[in-house]
Amino acid sequence: MGANTIQKKAQRTVLDMPTAAYEAGYTLRDFRKIIREDGIPVTEIGGKLFVPAVDFEAWKETKGEFRFQQTIQQLDRWLKQAPKETVSLDDVFDDED
Repeated sequence: MGANTIQKKAQRTVLDMPTAAYEAGYTLRDFRKIIREDGIPVTEIGGKLFVPAVDFEAWKETKGEFRFQQTIQQLDRWLKQAPKETVSLDDVFDDED
């Protein structure tokens, strides 16, 4: 097997970090933190970090769903705590200019 064949097979079985973060629903920065906290395995290929697709799917099915629910609950709490004030369009678009 040539190096290109091995690389193509590796591309099908791993996710690059930005793709994994996007598919998980997090920013890259947040997903890197999650990787450390949850112990998601990463593989280095050519100086770049990748998440094995099998491990990513396993994480999504176990801890990933739980983390997502926690995020939704936090957002709900923030929305409930936010002051309920309305802004008049007259205040936003002042005709003094």
